[in-house]
Amino acid sequence: MNKMSRLLLVLTLFFTTFAFGQNAEEAITLLENESGFGIKAASMGNAFTGIADDYSAIYWNPGGLAQIKNQQLYGSLNHLKLRTEATYLGAKTTYDQGFTKFQSFGYVYPFPVRRGSLVLALGYQRIKDLNHVAQFTGFNTTSNDLAFSIYNDLGYAGLTMAFDNNFQLTQSIKEEGHLAQWSIGSAMDLSPDFSAGAALNFIGGKSDYRLKYLQEDTKGMNGYDIYDNDNRLIERFDYNYYQLEQMVSTDYSGIELKLGGLWRPNEQLRVGGNMTLPMTLSIEESWTYSDELSYDVYSIDEDITYRFVEPYDSVGRFDYEIKVPFKFDVGFSYTYKNLLLAASLRYVDWTQTKIQRSDNTPSWYESYFTKQNDRIPTLFRDVTSYSVGGEVSLFGNAVKLRGGYRLVPSPFKDLSKRVDKKYYSAGIGIKVDANTSLDLAFVRGYYEAQKYYRYDWDDDQTIPPMVTKEKYQIDKLQVGISYNF
Repeated sequence: MNKMSRLLLVLTLFFTTFAFGQNAEEAITLLENESGFGIKAASMGNAFTGIADDYSAIYWNPGGLAQIKNQQLYGSLNHLKLRTEATYLGAKTTYDQGFTKFQSFGYVYPFPVRRGSLVLALGYQRIKDLNHVAQFTGFNTTSNDLAFSIYNDLGYAGLTMAFDNNFQLTQSIKEEGHLAQWSIGSAMDLSPDFSAGAALNFIGGKSDYRLKYLQEDTKGMNGYDIYDNDNRLIERFDYNYYQLEQMVSTDYSGIELKLGGLWRPNEQLRVGGNMTLPMTLSIEESWTYSDELSYDVYSIDEDITYRFVEPYDSVGRFDYEIKVPFKFDVGFSYTYKNLLLAASLRYVDWTQTKIQRSDNTPSWYESYFTKQNDRIPTLFRDVTSYSVGGEVSLFGNAVKLRGGYRLVPSPFKDLSKRVDKKYYSAGIGIKVDANTSLDLAFVRGYYEAQKYYRYDWDDDQTIPPMVTKEKYQIDKLQVGISYNF
């Protein structure tokens, strides 16, 4: 039996929407809330710009590398657990997912000099998790404007019938990936009280995104009686389900430069600053799309039910670039006896972000990116995130207890404070022997969001979207080791 042919319009709308997949919201979400790396930094709420006394200074403040007096090998692991609670149409769904990944390794070499300090560092680190999970389900009674033209050898020749409401809807999203850096950095003392440094970062990374959408006629409310030309009931047509799946594999690349400095006015106080220059992040997406529609036709005369199932799939590629704005970090730390206190902030003006086509993207995409760039100043704002932390040294510095807090306001304008990301952290550092230190950190983060998920065939965004209220809990357990020699 011949399979059904779908409305060409549905497929065309999908491809148009999907080809233009990177919008302003997705670009900012990719870039914002970069968590950096370093076990000591994480346990102190990322208040590390004014400390910067281990290999992770290559990220937080390259000027701090000048404080390291011995060669250092550094490595760390990260275990991440995500919990998402999504409420859709009154139904609540909880989704848990864990990820365990290598986080960083690095080497620091201080050159032997007569005065001051000259230090070289190089290594690799993952600076942002791109992991995300969400799932929701509910009985949808609102039209999503979906309809299909049916062709088959039972005599259906383009009969169009809606499958647009009164169905059980389920959607799940899972993304796994990271942004990372291969880095080389150097710092030197410019005076007894001030050091300056720079880091050249070769940005890389990868993410795999998967979306599954399913609408099922679980209550038998999407059926039609079919009549012949004599108005005689001859068949019963019933939709079963429509499902689609999107998979996107993305590669990231770019080159970034950081400049940092650390001022030590006395033995207790350190003040640091770090500037990350604008860069171009290149993005290469390879996507796969597949969908499937199932329906039954019951022939009254034959007393037979015919089931039709038609799959469809397609693949493609899309490349573009994001212009990333300046990032500015400032911080201080103060030591009093066995107590270390630190605070820092990061400022980014997200309204300066730009999206542009890459060299191998057709020129007619330019108008789409222009539209997205026009939207950025209307949707986003500049953001200052804050970090505070402390450390208590015990037993002659053999054990160090740490804690911290970090607040990352949302880059979106005019949203509730509940969407701001809040992180609480704690950790411990243990001096294993004269050369080796073991560090552990635990970070728990919370935030909420109201999400608007567009249907893939809603090219002009006129269909009411799927609206969810989502709560996120992020737990990170990190362990690292450093060896000084």
